[in-house]
Amino acid sequence: MQTLKRLRLLLFILPALLAGCAVISEDECRAGNWYERGIEDGARGRDQTLVYQIAQKCQEYGVRTDSEAWLRGHEEGVEQFCTPENGYRHGRQGRRYQGVCTGPTADLFLNAYRQGLADHQVEQYYRQLAARQDWVERELYAVNVAMTRTQDQGALSSLAMRRSSLRLELQRLDMAMFRFGIFGGFGAFDRFDRFDRIGTFSAFNSLGLDFMY
Repeated sequence: MQTLKRLRLLLFILPALLAGCAVISEDECRAGNWYERGIEDGARGRDQTLVYQIAQKCQEYGVRTDSEAWLRGHEEGVEQFCTPENGYRHGRQGRRYQGVCTGPTADLFLNAYRQGLADHQVEQYYRQLAARQDWVERELYAVNVAMTRTQDQGALSSLAMRRSSLRLELQRLDMAMFRFGIFGGFGAFDRFDRFDRIGTFSAFNSLGLDFMY
């Protein structure tokens, strides 16, 4: 019954999800406003290849795209986008950078973007660690309860081995979480040096949580 309800919900929201993924809607094509649209897309960090996708989509609706107006607006929008503040925000949200920044602002943007992306990645793994820690604690509790409810020596032996394994994993998780605390949490990733990062992420990898540094 629950599966059927979820399927019905998915079928209900799927059209809206697909519409949200469209490059441009028919109404937007017919409205024009290509210069303003270019500013908007540029300010979001979208690259110039987007105009070809827009033109192709609008052609399906029988509408001609003013690519030159879009490109003029896009150039202005990119200038708004390429700031260190936006670079960090873009990375912190885990978004892909499409390489739109040029000139002196490009390096400033990229440095901030990399810092934001690093913080984003660390936060994701911190959350993964926390979720795993919660699961291990609950599993350990269940094993302890099970050991009080059986007198079978074979089952007790298996449960004891399982408990030892969970306790060891929990110790490793505590150690990894403690390293975050030392450096002020994932928001202070920029204070890690490379060796600190390697040590922390080695702890991740030992728990089966791969991290690229």
